[in-house]
Amino acid sequence: MCYVSQLFDIVSKHTDARAHSYADDTQLYLSFSAGSSSSEDHAVQAMQSLVQDIRAWMLRNKLMINDSKTELMLIGTRHQIAKAGIYGIKVGDVDIEPCDSVKNLGVHLDSTMSMNTHISKVCSNAYYGLYNIRQIRKFLDEDSTKTLINAFVFSHVDYCNALLVGLPDYQLNRLQRILNGAARLIYGLPRFCHISVTLQELHWLPIKQRIEYKLILHVFKCLKGLGPKYLCDLIQVKSTRYSLRSQSRVTLYVPRIMHSTLGERAFAYKGPRLWNSLPSELTLFTTLSLDAFKAKLKTHLFGLAYPV
Repeated sequence: MCYVSQLFDIVSKHTDARAHSYADDTQLYLSFSAGSSSSEDHAVQAMQSLVQDIRAWMLRNKLMINDSKTELMLIGTRHQIAKAGIYGIKVGDVDIEPCDSVKNLGVHLDSTMSMNTHISKVCSNAYYGLYNIRQIRKFLDEDSTKTLINAFVFSHVDYCNALLVGLPDYQLNRLQRILNGAARLIYGLPRFCHISVTLQELHWLPIKQRIEYKLILHVFKCLKGLGPKYLCDLIQVKSTRYSLRSQSRVTLYVPRIMHSTLGERAFAYKGPRLWNSLPSELTLFTTLSLDAFKAKLKTHLFGLAYPV
């Protein structure tokens, strides 16, 4: 990371663009109006100018940029993507055309943020793990089977799952079937038997609650100053001039959204919405440690998932 730390100084000189980095992976992004030729031309020129400056800086510092491995993706609604007239940008001597999906830190992002590609990859990897465990299940006890499922199945299902918040049920059901299959494998149950009671016995949260758990946990870490700055900046505690009974809880500001399709899934919107729906004893983050909050949050979500 120290080799590219000056990269942000270069990006700051280009007011239209922003950057996000993790280790040596860097994403450059900017917004434009789809269908507006002037806005699209400006976006292409701004991005090419920024990439050219970064490329020149890297070459001066004897760092290599692989032009052919640079990827370009347009993100928006299907209607916006269809209207967009951007067909590529030039990086060095290579013309980079827009692609439908890219892999970023193990997550497959697609142009409409439907996460369909990512979920398909997760299902493929998780079912492969279940298949391998099934081959040796007769040699394992229940505890060993649970350990292997946590290592080779849930590691895929839970990885970056906060990005899946707000997806339609048909997408989440694909992941839920993985949990159902894992539970049946542990206890040797028939394929089509009722599984809810078994999931309760295992104390496993359903997929929807697992996603909400991760997202609310991120909000808690931001409030405690434990989260990354780019997320902490999106969380604001709502203040009031009046003395209300609700002041015994911490309420977060929920911003207005422009687009219900993508805006409702944004961390700045969905995080505060989920936080404000919690009972008061969970929102008093100053009195709770991280471990205590995790335990109380799981108990709360478990009660919602499996009401008595």
